[in-house]
Amino acid sequence: MYKIIILGFGLLLMSYTLQASAILSGQVKAADNQTFYAPKTGNWKVQVQWILPEGEVAQEGDLVMVFDSGTIQSEIEQLKASLISAEEELYRIKSSNEQSLLEARYGKKRTELLLTKSRIDASVSADYLSQYDYKKNQLKFEKAVIADVKAQATLKQTKVANRVALTKQEITIKKYQQRLEYNQNKFKKMSVYAQRKGPVLYANHPWSGEKIFVGMTAQPAWKIAEIPSLNGLYIEAWVHEVDHKNLILNSRAKLKFDAYPNTVLLAKLADISTQPEAQKEWGNDVYYRTIFEFNANTHFKVLPGMSAQLEFEGVNHE
Repeated sequence: MYKIIILGFGLLLMSYTLQASAILSGQVKAADNQTFYAPKTGNWKVQVQWILPEGEVAQEGDLVMVFDSGTIQSEIEQLKASLISAEEELYRIKSSNEQSLLEARYGKKRTELLLTKSRIDASVSADYLSQYDYKKNQLKFEKAVIADVKAQATLKQTKVANRVALTKQEITIKKYQQRLEYNQNKFKKMSVYAQRKGPVLYANHPWSGEKIFVGMTAQPAWKIAEIPSLNGLYIEAWVHEVDHKNLILNSRAKLKFDAYPNTVLLAKLADISTQPEAQKEWGNDVYYRTIFEFNANTHFKVLPGMSAQLEFEGVNHE
């Protein structure tokens, strides 16, 4: 028979022995974590300005992480200034509208009075006036009718123009308010706070695999850190596509933590992913994610991020 040893993340070594066994390395994870991601900004990347030191226990409500918000702050100040100018313009438009409407109403009232007067003059019979005065009164009446119609049209146009100018400026102000609110919400996301008590664990760079550090730049949605829950702990191990078929669901394994090498526990293989995933930092091969359950009520402290070793007995290998 063979002895199968899976080292690290699925590297396979073989030697002859009377009993087959397999060893997996994994890491303790928490089922309920508060995960911190790089926020979306106007740029394609954002700088990590400050993070609570790794391993330090954050209390609920503590500031955990700060991202560079200089560009957003500058835009917020510009929007505030633009909003103030737009509101001042709205006040000017309202004052101008009141003035133009007052003038249009006055013009309409004036033409009404002239029309009334000219109508009275035009109603005087030609028997009592000279031919010249009679025709003059008729002409004035016609002109007064036309002037009154024009004044009525001017009044309507003034009302419409005032309403359009006012609506356009109100829309402009609303746009500035919405953009300001949007950027203020983005600014709030530049500072991230703990929602639970727990140790801060830094994530790994998705390209290089190195630990996240203060001063680095990250793309939106990159995982930066997490605060794990100490409840619902499990062990995650990645198995090479060649080796995953040797694992049997619900099988038992001997469990050792690297921090406590002399203590042996039992773990159960609870889940094997159905689809492999690429792990760029390990090369071009693909790996299957496996989940192991164990009893976390031990006499020593088990924390997320701890490395673990899982050993199986009697593994079949073709």
